[in-house]
Amino acid sequence: MKIRFTVLCTALTMLALLVGVGQAEHFATISTDELLAARAKKSGLVLINALSPVEFNQEAISGSINIPASHMRSDHPLLPADKSTPLVFYCKGLRCTKSRRAAKLAMEFGYTNVRIYSPGLPGWKKRGLPVVHSVSYPDIEPPALSPLEVYQSRETALLLDIRGEEVSQVGEISNTVKIALDDLDKKYETLPRDRRIIIIDHAGRQAPISARYLYKMGYHDVAVLQGGMIGWVRAGLPVE
Repeated sequence: MKIRFTVLCTALTMLALLVGVGQAEHFATISTDELLAARAKKSGLVLINALSPVEFNQEAISGSINIPASHMRSDHPLLPADKSTPLVFYCKGLRCTKSRRAAKLAMEFGYTNVRIYSPGLPGWKKRGLPVVHSVSYPDIEPPALSPLEVYQSRETALLLDIRGEEVSQVGEISNTVKIALDDLDKKYETLPRDRRIIIIDHAGRQAPISARYLYKMGYHDVAVLQGGMIGWVRAGLPVE
């Protein structure tokens, strides 16, 4: 096991500030007003939410479809056959990277009219524009455990890492179960119901909705790692 402490902590401080920011200039963007106008003209634009189904079903821009960034493939049934079709990807705003990941793949697949709606769901809601809620999750606040508390619980609790491809950015905790949030709705039943589950994400932002989803599915002993993996590494705890 490779243990990275001081150097990795320094790198993570920068990562926490920079993840999700940057590279936006590589993509064409569309403003809220432009998006509204394009949809009003019935231009054939396809608005794609690049978040997980768990997040999409809780709240999404009205009329959008869901293709998680990690599920993008050239033969995805929701992608149009006509490569000139206008595609607009969105997620959770300026710091969210999933729309950019999905847009990059779409361009690699040969789509020629790809844009990012950078304000994302927060910007849309700020304007008071319509959103849809397909499901309602329990209104609970899952216990947020400190990195030390999680470290001390690692032998008895199941540590569930939901980061997906983000694992490669900062390493991982040993002996975790890995189910990306993008796949949680399909794979949650593989989790045991007789152990506490502690959810690990990147920076503490996706774990709470994952906990509420699991609670809805009947898992009532669920907690989250406070600060996610960034908090874990800043605490000087070991990673692989």
